[in-house]
Amino acid sequence: MRWLNRNVLGIGIADLAADANYEMVFAVLPLFITAGLGAPALAVGLIEGVGDGSSAVVKLWSGWYSDRISWRKRLAVSGYGTTVFGLGLLVAVTAWPQVIVARSLAWMGRGLRQPIRSAMLAGSVGKKDLGKAFGFHEALDTAGALIGPAAAFLLLSTGHDFRTVFWIALVPGLLCVVLFAVVTRDPRRERTEPVSLRVPLPAGFWRLMLPVGIFGVGNFATAFFTLRAAQIMQPDLSQAAALSAAVGFYLAHNAVGALVSFPAGWLADQLGKAPVLAVAYLVFAAACGVGIVGHGWLALGLMALLVGAQNPVVSSVEGSLTSSLVAERRLGTAFGVLNGINGAADLASSVVAGVLWTFVGPATALGLGAILCASTGAVLWVRQPKPV
Repeated sequence: MRWLNRNVLGIGIADLAADANYEMVFAVLPLFITAGLGAPALAVGLIEGVGDGSSAVVKLWSGWYSDRISWRKRLAVSGYGTTVFGLGLLVAVTAWPQVIVARSLAWMGRGLRQPIRSAMLAGSVGKKDLGKAFGFHEALDTAGALIGPAAAFLLLSTGHDFRTVFWIALVPGLLCVVLFAVVTRDPRRERTEPVSLRVPLPAGFWRLMLPVGIFGVGNFATAFFTLRAAQIMQPDLSQAAALSAAVGFYLAHNAVGALVSFPAGWLADQLGKAPVLAVAYLVFAAACGVGIVGHGWLALGLMALLVGAQNPVVSSVEGSLTSSLVAERRLGTAFGVLNGINGAADLASSVVAGVLWTFVGPATALGLGAILCASTGAVLWVRQPKPV
C-alpha cells in the first residue's frame, strides 16, 4: 500500500485548513482575553483548561462509539463544523466568561472528530509507514498553524482589531468542513462487527498512557508561552510592539513545527517511535527553562525553536506509536483513550499553570512544567512500550 494516498493527502489538507482556522484565533486569544477584555492570566488557564476538559470527555465517547458504527465519517464532519461554529461565537463576546462557552464548544467539536480522524489515517497505511503518514499529516496540520497566525499578525500589524481576526478565521474553517466531507474516504469496510468491551486494549498501550498522562500535566498550553513572549520583550519594547512580537513568536514556533514534523515521523519509523517521543518530551522541558531565565530577542527565538520542535512531534509520534500498539478494529477506542487522557491532563496543567502564574509567578509555573516533562521523557526512554 502506498503511504501517500488519497486519504493521507485529503485528511492532511482538510486539517491544514482546520488549523488555519483555529490557530488564527489562538494566536491572539490569550492577548484578547488579557489586553482586550482585561482579564488576569488565571482566566487564560481556566478557559484553556475547561476547553480541554470538555474535549476529553467527548474524545473518550467518540473513540469508543466510532468503533461500533459504520457512519463514523459523518460524525467526524459534524465535529469539524461544531469547532468552526464555536470559534465563530467569539466575534460577539463582551466578557471573558463568555469565552469559556465558545472555546469549550469549539473543543468539544474537535474532540468529536479527532479520534475518528486519527483512526481513519492509521487505517489508510501499513504499520511500517505509520510514522511517515502521521508525520506528513502533522506537517500539513502545522502548515495551517503557520498560515493562521501569519494572517493574524498581518491583520493586527495593519491596524485591525481582534474581532476582525475572528471573522476572517471563519473562511478556512468552512473550507475544512467541505474538504473532509468531499475528499476523504473511510478505509474501514462499511459493515462493522460490534466491539466487545470485554476485549482489553494491549498492555503496551497502557504502558504508553502513563508517561503520556504525566507529560500532559506538565505540558501546559502554548498560550502561556505567548504571554511569556510578550513579558520577556516588554522591557525593551512598547506594549503594542511586545504584543506583536508575541504573535510573531506564535508564528515562528509553528514554522519550526511545519519543518520538523515529517523528518521526525520518518526518523520514528527508522529508529523507533518511543525514543523520538522521549526526546520531544525533553525538548519541552528545555523550552520551559529558556522561558524562566531568557530575556530579549535571542531568548524569544530559542523559545520559539524549542516549543515549535516538540509540539507537532509529540502529537504525531503519540498517534503513530498508538497505531503500532493496537489492532485496527480497536483504534477508535484507543485514540479516544489517548486523546481523553491528553485532554484531562491539559485541563489540570492549564488550571495549575494559571494559578501558579497569577499568584506565585511565571517562573514557578514554567519550573513545574520543566520538572514533570524532563522526568517523563527519561522514564519513557527507559521503559519503552513494544509495538505488536
